Amino acid sequence: MSGAHGKAGNGPVFDVGVGTRVPLKDAVLMGFQNVFVMTGIFVFPGIMGRSFDLSPEMVAYLYGVTFIGCGLTTLLISGFFGRMPLVGGPYAGIFTALLTFGHMPGADLGTSAGSLCVASLLWCVFSIPVRGVSAVSLLSKAVRNPAIAGVIVMLVMMQIADLALPHWIGKPGEATFPGINVAAGLVTALLLMVLTVSRVAMVRRLSLLISLAIGTALFEVFHPINFAAVVKSPWFVMPQLFPFGFSFNPEFCLVFFIILVAINIQTLTLMSVVGEWAHEEMTPARLSRGVFAMMLGSALASAIGSFSNLPYPANVAILRSTRVASRHVTVVTAVILILMGFCTKIDYLFVLMPVPVLAAAATVLFGMVFVHGVEMLATVDWNERQLSIAGFSLMLGFGSLFLEPKVLAQMPLVVGLLLRQPIIVGVASLLVLNLILPGRRRVGEPKSGERPIPMPAPNTSPRRL
Repeated sequence: MSGAHGKAGNGPVFDVGVGTRVPLKDAVLMGFQNVFVMTGIFVFPGIMGRSFDLSPEMVAYLYGVTFIGCGLTTLLISGFFGRMPLVGGPYAGIFTALLTFGHMPGADLGTSAGSLCVASLLWCVFSIPVRGVSAVSLLSKAVRNPAIAGVIVMLVMMQIADLALPHWIGKPGEATFPGINVAAGLVTALLLMVLTVSRVAMVRRLSLLISLAIGTALFEVFHPINFAAVVKSPWFVMPQLFPFGFSFNPEFCLVFFIILVAINIQTLTLMSVVGEWAHEEMTPARLSRGVFAMMLGSALASAIGSFSNLPYPANVAILRSTRVASRHVTVVTAVILILMGFCTKIDYLFVLMPVPVLAAAATVLFGMVFVHGVEMLATVDWNERQLSIAGFSLMLGFGSLFLEPKVLAQMPLVVGLLLRQPIIVGVASLLVLNLILPGRRRVGEPKSGERPIPMPAPNTSPRRL
């Protein structure tokens, strides 16, 4: 049985290990929790539809295939390759590149999707070991030490921070701004924090679902939700192969290939983080299989008109808050996503969830993962060289979030797109500076007697449900 005794401070991280089964009814409820926190899945299809003036039917199609793409990716990494409890959700970096390329002269969404599909398949090839070594396994060695992994976790959280507080408060002109948004979100966040530390296991495992339900009910009291979109939407949608057509642009493919590095780094890092918590052994081969799953999922998603997915940090935070790491829950989540993808009316029900309520919950969950990055950095025996390299890389990554669009517009397209990726900017500088700056110790060397992540300790006394 998979270990459930990774340590965080003085207590166990998980009550239920990676390979432990949970009752189906509990897995279904926790699966819906996983779906609720995937904010990109509710936002990106609508934005793309408006950007390209797509018909309502095509927007409904985008919602459906986005759910299906997320479900397929989650199923691949949870059930077949890597076998870790991660959930795939749309990646904003790839979404931005798709929009940019789709609007370029002489190109369209078919060119963007086709180039993305080829780039994803190339990464699948690079994740296959040759004589026991692959490009991904070499990359995995770099993110195994706590300093690099901690910096990556913090950069990931900073990159998606705009999905938290800004969406919680909302914008002027909205009927619920700011009072209703703030009040409903605050109730959701506080309730989630209280339920997360409950001594009742079932309450803790369903803390997100309960807090979202109460927060939504409060929001509904002051601002009734309009279900007209659900009534008008079609019942079912069937995926099509390259619905926008297929063509290939080598320059687009190169940019997508580089941007996909961010997904691969995040996959390696979050697999290592969860492996540390659960005392699951994260060998280079297992990490490579996890990247293969994400890239195969990316290729399949782009082939049906959706986006590339990355392991969603909010779902990793759910693992920690519920103390349930069972990958069978994420497999059930995948099945729920796929079934939802075929039924558009169900998709629209989730889309109608109040954004401020979702964003308030995300603020709590993202914060938990961010602090874990700090926790990882606390294991490092810092010196001036390490502080300067890690500090510079963090600030460089954070700073890329605040570059003005007009500044990026003056740069070559490839450079502008890459500078929008804090993970790529920050991690690239971290690795390069670690190689070229003089000094004996490498960045991230742990304190004496401490092991770098992951910590593959055997499980000697698994806890029962």
